[in-house]
Amino acid sequence: MKEYIYMPEVRRVFRCTVPDENIRQVFLVDGILQEEENERNGVTLARGSEGKGLNMRVQGDHFGETIQIISVRSEDLPSPLEFTNEWELASGAGLQIIVCDHTLNEHLYQTSRFSKITLGENARLDIMFMQNEHIRSRYWLDLTANLDKGAQLDCHVLSLYGGIINNKLHAVMNHPGAVCRMDGLYLADGEQQIQYDIAVDHNAPECYSRQLFKGILDNHSRGLFNGAIKVAPGAQKTEAYQANHNLLLTNDAKVTTKPQLEIYADDVKCSHGASIGRLDEMGLFYLRSRGIPLDQAKMLQQMAFVEDVLAGIRTQAIRERLEKMVESRLRGEFTKCSNCTMHCC
Repeated sequence: MKEYIYMPEVRRVFRCTVPDENIRQVFLVDGILQEEENERNGVTLARGSEGKGLNMRVQGDHFGETIQIISVRSEDLPSPLEFTNEWELASGAGLQIIVCDHTLNEHLYQTSRFSKITLGENARLDIMFMQNEHIRSRYWLDLTANLDKGAQLDCHVLSLYGGIINNKLHAVMNHPGAVCRMDGLYLADGEQQIQYDIAVDHNAPECYSRQLFKGILDNHSRGLFNGAIKVAPGAQKTEAYQANHNLLLTNDAKVTTKPQLEIYADDVKCSHGASIGRLDEMGLFYLRSRGIPLDQAKMLQQMAFVEDVLAGIRTQAIRERLEKMVESRLRGEFTKCSNCTMHCC
Protein backbone atom coordinates (compact mmCIF):
# COMPACT_ATOMS: atom_id res chain seq x y z
CA MET A 1 0.00 0.00 0.00
CA LYS A 2 1.28 3.45 -0.87
CA GLU A 3 2.39 5.50 2.13
CA TYR A 4 0.61 8.74 2.91
CA ILE A 5 2.64 11.67 1.56
CA TYR A 6 1.65 15.25 2.17
CA MET A 7 2.27 17.54 -0.82
CA PRO A 8 2.03 21.18 0.31
CA GLU A 9 3.09 22.41 -3.13
CA VAL A 10 -0.25 21.31 -4.56
CA ARG A 11 -2.10 23.75 -2.31
CA ARG A 12 0.31 26.46 -3.44
CA VAL A 13 -0.15 25.67 -7.15
CA PHE A 14 -3.93 25.55 -7.05
CA ARG A 15 -5.19 28.94 -5.93
CA CYS A 16 -8.51 28.83 -7.70
CA THR A 17 -11.28 30.83 -6.01
CA VAL A 18 -14.52 29.45 -7.40
CA PRO A 19 -16.72 31.32 -6.84
CA ASP A 20 -15.05 33.15 -3.94
CA GLU A 21 -12.21 32.77 -1.48
CA ASN A 22 -14.57 31.67 1.31
CA ILE A 23 -15.04 28.23 -0.24
CA ARG A 24 -13.36 25.46 1.72
CA GLN A 25 -10.82 23.61 -0.43
CA VAL A 26 -9.96 19.95 0.13
CA PHE A 27 -7.11 18.31 -1.79
CA LEU A 28 -6.67 14.72 -2.94
CA VAL A 29 -3.37 13.79 -4.58
CA ASP A 30 -3.39 10.39 -6.27
CA GLY A 31 -6.45 9.58 -4.19
CA ILE A 32 -4.86 10.55 -0.84
CA LEU A 33 -6.45 13.24 1.33
CA GLN A 34 -3.91 15.99 2.02
CA GLU A 35 -4.96 16.71 5.61
CA GLU A 36 -5.46 14.75 8.79
CA GLU A 37 -8.88 13.68 10.02
CA ASN A 38 -10.78 16.69 11.32
CA GLU A 39 -14.21 18.09 12.16
CA ARG A 40 -15.17 21.68 11.39
CA ASN A 41 -18.57 23.33 11.50
CA GLY A 42 -20.39 20.02 11.52
CA VAL A 43 -18.40 18.46 8.64
CA THR A 44 -16.06 15.55 9.40
CA LEU A 45 -13.37 14.63 6.87
CA ALA A 46 -11.22 11.50 6.96
CA ARG A 47 -9.24 9.27 4.66
CA GLY A 48 -11.04 6.23 3.32
CA SER A 49 -10.11 2.56 3.35
CA GLU A 50 -6.42 1.77 2.81
CA GLY A 51 -5.68 5.48 3.21
CA LYS A 52 -7.28 6.48 -0.10
CA GLY A 53 -10.43 8.37 -0.96
CA LEU A 54 -12.44 10.81 1.13
CA ASN A 55 -14.99 9.97 3.80
CA MET A 56 -17.25 12.90 4.69
CA ARG A 57 -20.00 13.10 7.29
CA VAL A 58 -22.27 16.15 7.53
CA GLN A 59 -24.35 16.79 10.64
CA GLY A 60 -28.03 17.63 10.44
CA ASP A 61 -27.63 21.22 11.64
CA HIS A 62 -25.12 22.02 8.91
CA PHE A 63 -26.54 23.87 5.90
CA GLY A 64 -25.29 26.08 3.11
CA GLU A 65 -21.50 25.56 3.00
CA THR A 66 -19.62 24.97 -0.26
CA ILE A 67 -16.67 22.55 -0.38
CA GLN A 68 -14.38 22.33 -3.39
CA ILE A 69 -12.64 18.96 -3.72
CA ILE A 70 -9.56 19.25 -5.94
CA SER A 71 -8.41 15.80 -7.03
CA VAL A 72 -5.15 15.65 -9.00
CA ARG A 73 -2.95 12.94 -10.46
CA SER A 74 0.75 13.57 -10.01
CA GLU A 75 2.50 10.27 -10.64
CA ASP A 76 2.85 7.80 -13.46
CA LEU A 77 1.69 4.77 -11.49
CA PRO A 78 2.46 1.32 -12.94
CA SER A 79 -1.11 0.19 -12.34
CA PRO A 80 -4.50 1.91 -12.51
CA LEU A 81 -5.48 3.94 -9.46
CA GLU A 82 -8.76 3.13 -7.75
CA PHE A 83 -10.31 4.71 -4.67
CA THR A 84 -13.71 5.16 -3.04
CA ASN A 85 -15.36 8.25 -1.57
CA GLU A 86 -18.18 7.88 0.96
CA TRP A 87 -20.26 10.99 1.65
CA GLU A 88 -23.18 11.01 4.08
CA LEU A 89 -25.55 13.86 4.91
CA ALA A 90 -27.64 13.48 8.04
CA SER A 91 -31.34 14.34 8.11
CA GLY A 92 -31.91 18.02 7.35
CA ALA A 93 -28.32 18.71 6.30
CA GLY A 94 -27.45 20.77 3.21
CA LEU A 95 -24.20 21.06 1.27
CA GLN A 96 -22.77 22.10 -2.07
CA ILE A 97 -19.76 20.18 -3.43
CA ILE A 98 -17.58 21.06 -6.41
CA VAL A 99 -15.29 18.22 -7.54
CA CYS A 100 -12.46 19.28 -9.85
CA ASP A 101 -10.35 16.56 -11.49
CA HIS A 102 -6.97 17.53 -12.93
CA THR A 103 -3.57 16.14 -13.88
CA LEU A 104 -0.23 17.75 -13.02
CA ASN A 105 1.54 16.31 -16.07
CA GLU A 106 0.80 14.46 -19.32
CA HIS A 107 1.55 10.93 -18.13
CA LEU A 108 -0.75 8.09 -19.09
CA TYR A 109 -3.26 7.86 -16.25
CA GLN A 110 -6.11 5.46 -15.57
CA THR A 111 -8.22 6.43 -12.58
CA SER A 112 -11.41 4.89 -11.21
CA ARG A 113 -13.33 7.00 -8.69
CA PHE A 114 -16.20 5.36 -6.82
CA SER A 115 -18.49 7.69 -4.90
CA LYS A 116 -21.18 6.47 -2.51
CA ILE A 117 -23.65 9.14 -1.40
CA THR A 118 -26.26 8.73 1.34
CA LEU A 119 -28.82 11.47 1.91
CA GLY A 120 -30.88 11.39 5.08
CA GLU A 121 -34.47 12.58 5.41
CA ASN A 122 -34.92 16.08 3.88
CA ALA A 123 -31.17 16.39 3.24
CA ARG A 124 -30.09 18.44 0.23
CA LEU A 125 -26.93 18.00 -1.83
CA ASP A 126 -25.89 20.01 -4.86
CA ILE A 127 -22.81 18.39 -6.42
CA MET A 128 -20.86 19.22 -9.55
CA PHE A 129 -18.10 17.19 -11.20
CA MET A 130 -15.67 19.13 -13.37
CA GLN A 131 -13.63 16.75 -15.54
CA ASN A 132 -10.67 18.53 -17.09
CA GLU A 133 -7.71 16.22 -17.66
CA HIS A 134 -5.69 15.53 -20.84
CA ILE A 135 -5.84 13.39 -23.96
CA ARG A 136 -3.84 10.49 -22.48
CA SER A 137 -5.96 10.16 -19.35
CA ARG A 138 -8.49 7.39 -18.74
CA TYR A 139 -11.22 8.48 -16.35
CA TRP A 140 -13.96 6.40 -14.72
CA LEU A 141 -16.57 7.85 -12.37
CA ASP A 142 -18.99 5.45 -10.66
CA LEU A 143 -21.50 7.25 -8.43
CA THR A 144 -24.33 5.70 -6.43
CA ALA A 145 -26.75 7.86 -4.43
CA ASN A 146 -29.42 6.65 -2.00
CA LEU A 147 -32.13 9.18 -1.14
CA ASP A 148 -34.29 9.05 1.98
CA LYS A 149 -37.75 10.62 2.39
CA GLY A 150 -37.87 14.16 1.04
CA ALA A 151 -34.15 14.19 0.17
CA GLN A 152 -33.00 16.24 -2.81
CA LEU A 153 -30.01 15.60 -5.09
CA ASP A 154 -28.84 17.94 -7.82
CA CYS A 155 -25.98 16.40 -9.77
CA HIS A 156 -24.09 18.17 -12.57
CA VAL A 157 -21.34 16.50 -14.61
CA LEU A 158 -19.26 18.52 -17.06
CA SER A 159 -16.83 16.55 -19.21
CA LEU A 160 -14.59 19.22 -20.70
CA TYR A 161 -11.50 17.24 -21.65
CA GLY A 162 -9.95 13.80 -21.38
CA GLY A 163 -8.86 10.86 -23.51
CA ILE A 164 -11.48 8.31 -22.45
CA ILE A 165 -14.21 9.35 -19.99
CA ASN A 166 -16.81 6.98 -18.59
CA ASN A 167 -19.44 8.32 -16.19
CA LYS A 168 -21.82 5.93 -14.45
CA LEU A 169 -24.49 7.60 -12.29
CA HIS A 170 -27.10 5.66 -10.32
CA ALA A 171 -29.74 7.21 -8.06
CA VAL A 172 -32.07 5.13 -5.89
CA MET A 173 -35.21 6.59 -4.28
CA ASN A 174 -36.62 4.16 -1.73
CA HIS A 175 -38.76 6.66 0.20
CA PRO A 176 -41.58 9.06 -0.82
CA GLY A 177 -40.98 12.66 -1.77
CA ALA A 178 -37.38 12.33 -2.97
CA VAL A 179 -36.16 14.57 -5.80
CA CYS A 180 -33.26 13.81 -8.16
CA ARG A 181 -32.07 16.10 -10.94
CA MET A 182 -29.13 15.13 -13.13
CA ASP A 183 -27.57 17.36 -15.78
CA GLY A 184 -24.57 16.67 -17.96
CA LEU A 185 -22.52 18.31 -20.69
CA TYR A 186 -19.80 16.59 -22.71
CA LEU A 187 -17.51 18.26 -25.24
CA ALA A 188 -15.29 16.06 -27.38
CA ASP A 189 -12.92 16.48 -30.30
CA GLY A 190 -9.93 14.71 -31.82
CA GLU A 191 -10.08 11.00 -30.90
CA GLN A 192 -11.80 11.48 -27.54
CA GLN A 193 -14.35 8.95 -26.30
CA ILE A 194 -17.03 9.84 -23.75
CA GLN A 195 -19.69 7.53 -22.32
CA TYR A 196 -22.55 8.20 -19.90
CA ASP A 197 -24.54 5.43 -18.21
CA ILE A 198 -27.42 6.88 -16.19
CA ALA A 199 -29.94 4.96 -14.08
CA VAL A 200 -32.66 6.28 -11.77
CA ASP A 201 -34.75 3.84 -9.72
CA HIS A 202 -38.15 4.99 -8.46
CA ASN A 203 -38.96 2.50 -5.72
CA ALA A 204 -41.39 4.68 -3.73
CA PRO A 205 -44.42 6.82 -4.62
CA GLU A 206 -44.48 10.59 -5.19
CA CYS A 207 -40.85 10.96 -6.24
CA TYR A 208 -39.51 13.20 -8.99
CA SER A 209 -36.52 12.85 -11.32
CA ARG A 210 -35.20 14.71 -14.34
CA GLN A 211 -32.27 13.97 -16.61
CA LEU A 212 -30.88 16.41 -19.18
CA PHE A 213 -27.64 15.54 -20.98
CA LYS A 214 -26.17 17.29 -24.00
CA GLY A 215 -23.05 16.73 -26.08
CA ILE A 216 -21.07 18.51 -28.80
CA LEU A 217 -18.73 16.27 -30.78
CA ASP A 218 -16.11 17.34 -33.32
CA ASN A 219 -13.46 15.67 -35.53
CA HIS A 220 -13.37 11.86 -35.02
CA SER A 221 -14.67 11.83 -31.45
CA ARG A 222 -17.16 9.28 -30.14
CA GLY A 223 -20.03 9.59 -27.68
CA LEU A 224 -22.36 7.07 -26.04
CA PHE A 225 -25.38 7.74 -23.83
CA ASN A 226 -27.35 5.04 -22.02
CA GLY A 227 -30.14 6.42 -19.87
CA ALA A 228 -32.65 4.39 -17.88
CA ILE A 229 -35.62 5.18 -15.67
CA LYS A 230 -37.22 2.34 -13.72
CA VAL A 231 -40.53 2.78 -11.91
CA ALA A 232 -41.26 -0.09 -9.54
CA PRO A 233 -44.72 -1.51 -8.79
CA GLY A 234 -46.46 0.68 -6.25
CA ALA A 235 -44.40 3.78 -7.08
CA GLN A 236 -47.52 5.74 -8.01
CA LYS A 237 -47.54 9.51 -8.64
CA THR A 238 -44.02 9.27 -10.04
CA GLU A 239 -42.76 12.03 -12.31
CA ALA A 240 -39.68 11.15 -14.36
CA TYR A 241 -38.26 12.88 -17.41
CA GLN A 242 -35.21 12.14 -19.52
CA ALA A 243 -33.64 13.90 -22.51
CA ASN A 244 -30.39 13.51 -24.42
CA HIS A 245 -29.47 15.85 -27.28
CA ASN A 246 -26.32 15.85 -29.39
CA LEU A 247 -24.68 18.17 -31.88
CA LEU A 248 -22.22 16.76 -34.45
CA LEU A 249 -19.82 19.26 -36.01
CA THR A 250 -18.28 16.89 -38.60
CA ASN A 251 -19.30 13.88 -40.66
CA ASP A 252 -16.72 11.76 -38.81
CA ALA A 253 -18.00 12.44 -35.29
CA LYS A 254 -20.33 9.71 -34.02
CA VAL A 255 -22.73 9.37 -31.12
CA THR A 256 -25.04 6.57 -29.98
CA THR A 257 -27.96 7.35 -27.69
CA LYS A 258 -30.32 4.93 -25.96
CA PRO A 259 -32.97 6.41 -23.64
CA GLN A 260 -35.06 3.82 -21.80
CA LEU A 261 -38.20 3.68 -19.67
CA GLU A 262 -39.19 0.64 -17.62
CA ILE A 263 -42.52 1.30 -15.90
CA TYR A 264 -44.49 -1.07 -13.66
CA ALA A 265 -46.97 1.46 -12.21
CA ASP A 266 -49.95 3.02 -13.97
CA ASP A 267 -50.39 6.43 -12.30
CA VAL A 268 -47.21 8.15 -13.48
CA LYS A 269 -45.94 10.96 -15.68
CA CYS A 270 -42.86 9.84 -17.59
CA SER A 271 -41.17 10.78 -20.83
CA HIS A 272 -37.89 10.27 -22.63
CA GLY A 273 -36.36 11.52 -25.83
CA ALA A 274 -33.15 11.87 -27.80
CA SER A 275 -31.88 13.78 -30.81
CA ILE A 276 -28.77 13.98 -32.99
CA GLY A 277 -28.32 16.96 -35.26
CA ARG A 278 -26.03 19.56 -36.77
CA LEU A 279 -25.71 23.31 -36.72
CA ASP A 280 -28.66 25.16 -38.25
CA GLU A 281 -27.54 26.30 -41.72
CA MET A 282 -30.41 28.74 -42.09
CA GLY A 283 -29.60 30.20 -38.70
CA LEU A 284 -25.95 30.58 -39.69
CA PHE A 285 -26.99 32.30 -42.93
CA TYR A 286 -29.19 34.72 -41.01
CA LEU A 287 -26.41 35.62 -38.56
CA ARG A 288 -23.88 36.08 -41.37
CA SER A 289 -26.32 38.31 -43.25
CA ARG A 290 -26.26 40.54 -40.16
CA GLY A 291 -22.48 40.90 -40.40
CA ILE A 292 -21.50 38.22 -37.86
CA PRO A 293 -18.43 36.18 -38.95
CA LEU A 294 -18.98 32.47 -39.58
CA ASP A 295 -16.85 31.27 -36.63
CA GLN A 296 -18.69 33.58 -34.25
CA ALA A 297 -22.06 32.52 -35.64
CA LYS A 298 -21.18 28.86 -35.02
CA MET A 299 -20.08 29.70 -31.49
CA LEU A 300 -23.38 31.49 -30.79
CA GLN A 301 -25.35 28.43 -31.88
CA GLN A 302 -23.24 26.08 -29.78
CA MET A 303 -23.51 28.24 -26.67
CA ALA A 304 -27.28 28.48 -27.16
CA PHE A 305 -27.38 24.68 -27.43
CA VAL A 306 -25.73 24.14 -24.03
CA GLU A 307 -27.39 27.04 -22.23
CA ASP A 308 -30.19 25.06 -20.53
CA VAL A 309 -27.67 22.62 -19.04
CA LEU A 310 -25.56 25.43 -17.59
CA ALA A 311 -28.72 27.18 -16.38
CA GLY A 312 -29.26 24.26 -13.98
CA ILE A 313 -26.26 25.44 -11.96
CA ARG A 314 -27.91 27.70 -9.43
CA THR A 315 -24.91 29.61 -8.05
CA GLN A 316 -24.47 32.54 -10.41
CA ALA A 317 -20.73 33.01 -9.88
CA ILE A 318 -20.04 29.34 -10.66
CA ARG A 319 -22.38 29.38 -13.66
CA GLU A 320 -20.70 32.46 -15.16
CA ARG A 321 -17.24 30.93 -14.69
CA LEU A 322 -18.36 27.72 -16.38
CA GLU A 323 -19.87 29.59 -19.31
CA LYS A 324 -16.47 31.16 -19.96
CA MET A 325 -14.73 27.78 -19.65
CA VAL A 326 -17.16 26.10 -22.04
CA GLU A 327 -16.75 28.89 -24.59
CA SER A 328 -12.96 28.62 -24.32
CA ARG A 329 -13.17 24.86 -24.73
CA LEU A 330 -15.33 25.19 -27.84
CA ARG A 331 -12.80 27.63 -29.28
CA GLY A 332 -10.10 25.03 -28.75
CA GLU A 333 -8.34 26.90 -25.96
CA PHE A 334 -8.12 26.87 -22.18
CA THR A 335 -8.31 30.14 -20.31
CA LYS A 336 -6.31 30.13 -17.09
CA CYS A 337 -7.74 31.64 -13.97
CA SER A 338 -5.90 34.83 -13.04
CA ASN A 339 -5.32 33.41 -9.57
CA CYS A 340 -4.02 30.03 -10.66
CA THR A 341 -0.99 28.63 -12.43
CA MET A 342 -2.84 25.51 -13.58
CA HIS A 343 -5.76 24.81 -15.90
CA CYS A 344 -8.20 24.85 -13.03
CA CYS A 345 -11.90 25.61 -12.85
